[in-house]
Amino acid sequence: MSAKLERGLIAIFILGSLAVFLWTNYSRPRVFVLHSYGPDYTWTRDVSIGLKRVLDTKAFYSIRWHNMDLKRYPWPEFKQSAGLRARRAIEGFDPDVLIAVDDDAQKYAAKYFTDHPRTKVVFAGLNGGIEPYGYDKASNVTGVLERKQVIAVRQAIFDSGIKGPGGAPARVLLIGDSSESVKSDMEHLSRFDWKPLTLVGVKLASTFEDWQRLVHEANGTADIVITTNYRKLTRSKNSRELVPAAEIVRWTEANSHIPLIGTNGFFVEDGGMMAIGTSGYEQGEVAAKMAVQIIDAGVSPKSIPIASTSQFVVYLRPPLLKQHNIKLPPLYESFARATDNYLE
Repeated sequence: MSAKLERGLIAIFILGSLAVFLWTNYSRPRVFVLHSYGPDYTWTRDVSIGLKRVLDTKAFYSIRWHNMDLKRYPWPEFKQSAGLRARRAIEGFDPDVLIAVDDDAQKYAAKYFTDHPRTKVVFAGLNGGIEPYGYDKASNVTGVLERKQVIAVRQAIFDSGIKGPGGAPARVLLIGDSSESVKSDMEHLSRFDWKPLTLVGVKLASTFEDWQRLVHEANGTADIVITTNYRKLTRSKNSRELVPAAEIVRWTEANSHIPLIGTNGFFVEDGGMMAIGTSGYEQGEVAAKMAVQIIDAGVSPKSIPIASTSQFVVYLRPPLLKQHNIKLPPLYESFARATDNYLE
């Protein structure tokens, strides 16, 4: 064989191999996972674990992850810029399925892909409704709603033995920051029938100073505080400095004479007493299974019913339970220990 022919055959082999490689990669199902917040945020971490439990079994999928990091940078101009970067990344990847997690991901990126000719949208962690994003009318969208497990929270209050004046049912105060996700949560929580408990108010704070005032006021008007989120509190009215979550919870536990329960697990990780948190694992698993249905079985998103939260996770910090003289049934400790959320 001549050297020229040999070089020609080698070139053909290389070009053929490259063509096969490119075709294989192009034909692989593509999934784009868009998180509203950063990977170090507890909720984001848990949702990602749930997603990976399903997506890691799909070795043939091409998966890209993108974090908008809007808890640390909640300013309007940053959100707009982060949304534009996310949309460009999605368009460049041209996914079969876009999994968008939490409300900001829908508002600033995913909603622009409603009725897209190729990309299907699966949302997760949606605190509010689907209508603001046009999902109710779109043919290429499905997903899972995030709803606080209020029945479980109310039951925990019963089981804790917390009472109001004279042994009356406890008075409940809801407090949180002024973020859009908290506002959506509060709308849901305030509509809930808390009876025989008494809901005495829903209070939102924009600054740490506001938060401190609400906590002091609660000492005389409520028997228990339920908090949703507090990560968007600024140091003061004219400041953009966000107060660290652990500092907020540490101050709150030191200055509140009444117990607090969180509706997110990170409340206990930040130093709080107890949380009955929505399961981020469930949100991720359900969303990923929907994506698999769409890709592997060719199911239309419109044919997949929108799901809602059905699981919760218990988080406990025993020293604070003891400090407030709260004795819960052993089941709570067992649950928290089993999920490694019993923080001694």
